[in-house]
Amino acid sequence: MSTTTPPALVGIDFDSIPWEKWHKPGADGRVKIAYTGGRRIRLMELPAGFNEEHWCERGHQGYVLQGEFTIHFDNRSVPCRPGMGFIIPDDERHRSQGAEGEPTIVYVIDEVPAP
Repeated sequence: MSTTTPPALVGIDFDSIPWEKWHKPGADGRVKIAYTGGRRIRLMELPAGFNEEHWCERGHQGYVLQGEFTIHFDNRSVPCRPGMGFIIPDDERHRSQGAEGEPTIVYVIDEVPAP
């Protein structure tokens, strides 16, 4: 007997996904989330000047749509602006800090199975 795995999403209609509150100390915002193929895909909006208080060790890939922020690592900081992509490897401790002036909107993908 064979089982069939449902096909992975190809198109994600973020307009049809409701915004949810997103909370991380220092970075309250909102998020739209989709899961496909063992990945979590997020459209995130964080307020101007956000400053994550806790370090993250999960890898992420993303693209900056609006706003500027800095990804802080243990030994360096990387500024990100609209039009830039980023890749953070698993187990590389990091946290983000937004610039003042406008919210940050970012598209983020990480390997997290659906709940």
